[in-house]
Amino acid sequence: MSLTIAANGTGFSATEPVTSELSTKDDTFLHNETKELTCPLKIFTDLLQELGATKEKLQATETRLKALETSQQELMSKHANSEAQIDKIKMEKQDRPKVAFSAALGVNGFFGPVNVDFTLVYKDVFMNVGDAYHQATGIFIAPVRGLYYFSFFYHCGTANDTWLHLYRNGKKEGIAGQHKTQHGTPANGQNGITLLLEKRDQVYIVLLKNSWIWDGQKDTLFSGFLIDAM
Repeated sequence: MSLTIAANGTGFSATEPVTSELSTKDDTFLHNETKELTCPLKIFTDLLQELGATKEKLQATETRLKALETSQQELMSKHANSEAQIDKIKMEKQDRPKVAFSAALGVNGFFGPVNVDFTLVYKDVFMNVGDAYHQATGIFIAPVRGLYYFSFFYHCGTANDTWLHLYRNGKKEGIAGQHKTQHGTPANGQNGITLLLEKRDQVYIVLLKNSWIWDGQKDTLFSGFLIDAM
């Protein structure tokens, strides 16, 4: 389409691109329409992406929760096992016999020298848990099979020999003592031993022939206790 304009009596024609203007308007309209359609689509796409990310986070959280539940169950199981073991140990301790004794010779002054090997009777009993030590004979009789510890101490003068032997069922297991000396001053000695005893085994202290011993302030002692029943 052309438009003719006359100026100063002289006619000339100028042609303007009307179609270009219409095309621009159409493009603007289409752009706006497309933009209006695109915005909801983008929002929907973004929502889908956010939902996907949220789903992944939820799955990761569920995985961690399951791991925590498993760990908690394992801890509860271990705790239950520990309690069961503690109860078992308590029951074993309750069932385990308690054996311990300690006694002094109970004489006021020297005993001996003796003319034969003599089983000492420690009469002054401080404690006798389990009643395994027999005060009338000086003999300890094991109530159960197990590990036992025994110790014996003595005080004496050295004008005569002093020799003490610890026996188990007639077999010598330990020695403490000394030979006489010219100066005859007081002396002390001791020994200790751990023995595996069978039930009814006997343990006792023998003062050897020609030996003597002294007690007056609970210096000469015989003690023992059960370490562990077996």
